[in-house]
Amino acid sequence: MDIKTILVPFARDLHTSAGLSTAIAVARLMGARLIGLHCPAETAVPWYVAAPVAIPPLPDPPLPDPPVPDPPVPGRPSAEAEQSFIARCSAACLKCDWIADHGFLPERLAFHSRYADLIVAGRGDGNPQGKGGLSPRALGQLVLSASAPLLIVPPGAEETFRPQRVLVAWNERREAGRALHGALPFLRHAKETILLSVHPPGFDDAPDRRALAYLEAHRIHADARINFAAEFEAPGAILAQARAVEADLLVMGAYGHARVFEQALGGATHHVLESADRPVLMVH
Repeated sequence: MDIKTILVPFARDLHTSAGLSTAIAVARLMGARLIGLHCPAETAVPWYVAAPVAIPPLPDPPLPDPPVPDPPVPGRPSAEAEQSFIARCSAACLKCDWIADHGFLPERLAFHSRYADLIVAGRGDGNPQGKGGLSPRALGQLVLSASAPLLIVPPGAEETFRPQRVLVAWNERREAGRALHGALPFLRHAKETILLSVHPPGFDDAPDRRALAYLEAHRIHADARINFAAEFEAPGAILAQARAVEADLLVMGAYGHARVFEQALGGATHHVLESADRPVLMVH
């Protein structure tokens, strides 16, 4: 897999495009085209998305959907953001496209991700004067519904993104396998790849040699490491190991499921979405 098309969201204008610097860095590394997606600022999560558990098919009474913003028109922030976006891409010698859309931003990102190899989105820091970004809840919805891997950029991390040391959180589940596949373009450029497994105490401490052999087939040498921790301690152990090895990028599967009336994230996914202090590549 190669990364040739990168999707990056804009909530209001270029100044709130959290993740753009990282998207530009990845595009230059991969020789990719950038697609800027402009949508209005993140609105309240629709009632059918915010529910943590299944909702009866006929809720009584149903909450109204949030109002749909007017489509962007010339002269509004979309036009200004488009000009600034094109200028940033031109300065970096990158090809780019611009999409002006309207609706709930995570939903529109998930739709347009069908035509992209990667999404790069910043995580908001809650500062109205900052660079914006998506909330952990919105990122959770996006990673569970997107067709492409999602690169999440935490506040303060986007100016220095250079994935030289990559930590892959590994187990034998489908989500971890898809994350490993989606990370191959980054692993090919990395100088060091660490395959981390977190097992409960007493578990077999042998590394997964099949995963190592798979990477070797792609000419990627990985160092296998095993941490022992209880299941509820695993998310903290993963982030602690990423800090300990000074990883530039954390790769992991996103666990959970998204349905029309249900959205539920696994504990590790939720913890990392809220607490990661470095870029995270997630795939569901």
